[in-house]
Order: sequence, then C-alpha cells, then structure tokens
Amino acid sequence: MRITRTTALAATVVVALLGPGLAPALAQDTNPAADPDAWMPPALNYTGPPANGPVDKSANGNVVFTQKQACITSSGGQPIKDVPNGQTWLRLDEAHQYANGAGQTVAVIDTGVNPHNALSGRLLPEADYLNVPGVNQQDCDGHGTEVAGIIGADTSSLGSGFQGVAPKATILPIRQSSSVITVKAPTDQSDRPAGNSITLAYAILTAVQRGATVINMSLSACLSPTMSGADQQSQKILQQAIHYAVADKKVVLVAAAGNLSQGPGCTTQNDAPDPNRPKWIESPAWFAEDVLSVAAIATDNNGQAAGAPANFTMWGPWVSVAGPGTGIISLDPGSRTGLVNQEIVGGKPQPLQGTSFAAPYVAGLAALVKQQFPNLNAYQVMHRIEMTAQHPGTPSGRNNQVGYGMIDPVAALTAVVPGEPNSPATAKAVQIPSDVGVAEAKSLSPMMFAMYGTLIGVALLLITLFVVHATSRSRRNHRPAPQRLRM
Repeated sequence: MRITRTTALAATVVVALLGPGLAPALAQDTNPAADPDAWMPPALNYTGPPANGPVDKSANGNVVFTQKQACITSSGGQPIKDVPNGQTWLRLDEAHQYANGAGQTVAVIDTGVNPHNALSGRLLPEADYLNVPGVNQQDCDGHGTEVAGIIGADTSSLGSGFQGVAPKATILPIRQSSSVITVKAPTDQSDRPAGNSITLAYAILTAVQRGATVINMSLSACLSPTMSGADQQSQKILQQAIHYAVADKKVVLVAAAGNLSQGPGCTTQNDAPDPNRPKWIESPAWFAEDVLSVAAIATDNNGQAAGAPANFTMWGPWVSVAGPGTGIISLDPGSRTGLVNQEIVGGKPQPLQGTSFAAPYVAGLAALVKQQFPNLNAYQVMHRIEMTAQHPGTPSGRNNQVGYGMIDPVAALTAVVPGEPNSPATAKAVQIPSDVGVAEAKSLSPMMFAMYGTLIGVALLLITLFVVHATSRSRRNHRPAPQRLRM
C-alpha cells in the first residue's frame, strides 16, 4: 500500500448546489445503517506511540531510493496579481484582524518545501525520510511547497493578491513522499513512489517531537474495506501515531479527504445507497475521531458549479469540513519570488486543484484558532472549526460530501461555541446568514439559474393544475341535469 498526493485527476460526478437552507440531493448519513460502524477504523487499543523512535529511517526498511526524474524547475516566476476566489470567500483579510498564526508551527508532511521569499525566516530545517545518496533535500515534486504556501505564505512584499491563511506561522517541512523518487524493498523489487503508512506514522511522531502545533497531511491512501492483513497492521501503527499526537500532545491533525480516480483505487464514487458502507476507504482521513478530514468545494465555474462539492472530491462518513479545492494559487516551487496556478500533468498544464489544496486552508485556520484560543485542546479546536463552518442544509448539519461544510475563518475566530472553556452558560447555537460560497453577489451561477428555473417551473405547473381543476369543477356544477326520456 502506498500513499499518493491528492491532487485531482479527471473525473465527473453529479453534484448538487450547496448553500444555506438547501439540502443537496446526495447520499446522506442521517439514516443509520443496520451496522453504523461498518466503515470505521479498528478499535483503538492505545498503549502509547509506536516503538522504534520518531526519527528512525529504518521505518522505511532496508530500501533503495532512486531519483527517476529531474526536480521541478521554475515556471518563470509569474507575478500573478489575481486574488483566488476561495480566499475571497473565506474573508482572510478580516480574519487576520484577529489572528495571523504567530507562535504556531505547522508541519507539512509532504514532498518537502523549497525556500521562498514568502516563507523567509519561518521555514525550519527539513526532516527527511527519503534518503537519496548524493541528492540534496528539496521538493522535487513541487507539491509540498504549494501546500506550504497556502498555509503560511506572507506575500506582502510580492505585490500579489494571494496570501497564506496563517502568514506568520512557522513551517516545518517533513519530506516523506514523492512521485519523482522511487523505492525498492527487499521483498518488492518493483519501483514504487516513495512514502507509505509506516513512514507517515513516523513522520507524525517527528513533527510532534519538533514542536508542531498543527500537522497537515495532503496525501491519501485509497484502500479496500476488505484490506489485506499487512495493510491492517500498517493502519494500526498509523492510528497509534495519530492518536498520540492528538490526545497526548494536543496537536491538530488535518488530512485531505482524497480524490476520485486517485492511484490504483477510488475509481468510483462512494455513493452507495448505504453511506456507512463505502466502496473505498481513504487513509488517514478515515481516522475521523482524531483527524479533520477535508473535502474540496469548487470556487470557480471551470467545468463545475462554483459553490458545489468539487467533482473530484471523495465522499465518505469520515469527512469533517471542506475548503476551496479549485482555482488554486500558491508559491512557485522553482522560484524564490514567483507564484503558480497550474502544474504539469502528463506533459500538459493543468489548473491546480484537489483536496490536497483544500486541506492546507483548514490547517492554516487551525493555526489561527490555536493562536486565538490557546487554552483549547486539539479536539476543541477541531470542534470549533466544524461548528462554525457553513453547514449543508441537512437535518444533521452535515453530509458525506462536505462534512459540516465550508470553513468560515471569521466565525471560527469570533463565535461563542457552547461547551467550550469560559463559554457563557447561556450560550446556545444560533443559525446565522453568511456569504461564504458566494463569490460575486451581482451574478448568479448556472446552478442558481437552473434552481430558480426549476422552482418557477414547478410553481407554474401547480398554478396550471389549480386552474384546470377549478375550471373542470365549475363545468360539472353548471352542466344541465340529464333529462329522462319519455316513451
């Protein structure tokens, strides 16, 4: 089993409009199944973190690392002036009036993070689980640098509209996965991309040991619910490391929910009639008791409706919240000053999108919340982010596509959440309106036009039926009484 980066691949599924008071016509988790725990991870028998030490490269086993491709080069350092729609929706300028991430360390467990002026003075030395002889530690894939930019880029000196969610947070890069660097194990001589659940577990322990307060994992392994014994064992080790970080060390862990058609699995959507029996399991996202699992919402109309769940985001009962997953802008991995809004996939430029870019929006928000509310533990931070998100219009306030909905940083930093320490005893939940998910109030998306058109059509049909019924009844009442023939 390998872990893959969760940038989106081409896929199309039917999605519904997400908005306040509107229930998406999608599989819900509001009807308990006969076995409501069918999807859940194995029971946690927690006795402490996994053994063998958090920085022990032997977690990879006796493997051989090989760099198969050249590292990513600069895209030209384009000075992109645009402000991403997702950033506008989240009202980051307003959120930064309350917190900016100062004093927080966000670990980026990914493909590494390259130096960039927007991270200057806040990029810690990198921990490395990819020991390639003679090759410097760097982000050859570019993915980790882009993720780190969404979390903590300070672009005030770049003249750009893009900015990181927590622009004063410290970034701790941990390189443990790559599609450029491959490994061969003694028991498996085939080349496979670097990174697996065991190295992820030890990377989490390394992050904790080095002082991380938030950990972002923009990666995912797609597993069958009937996974092999070896996969079950590696998942238990990963589960131990995650629980140790959250419960014992009060670190908030954020993971991408995964993408449709990702790697060798997840070729079909988790849209079974019983939503608690998914076709695929996404790890580490499925450890939902200890992890904020992040789905993606489309923020532009580039082939999908803005404001709807992105057509690549994997559904699942483990999904916690959602973040912007399309129209992404971030740091150029090959430049000290540039930005990027696309990547090369199969030799062709593709827009940056995926749940792997939605997750760092949530990780950045977790850093802001921990700064604003330093007395909250990890579970309380997670709860605050969930309860202040823009809930889908379902009876439970969540669904399997976007969890509790699009995050709302301003609400997360200012709202009173009942049950928290120092929360007023009289505090209670109140539904409030929000513009999150509405990029431009002056224009309506095609989905909105379709919805309004449908409502108008139904109204006209009801009026027509009423008129026809009334006319028919009137005719019956005024019809001459039948006369009996006389013989």
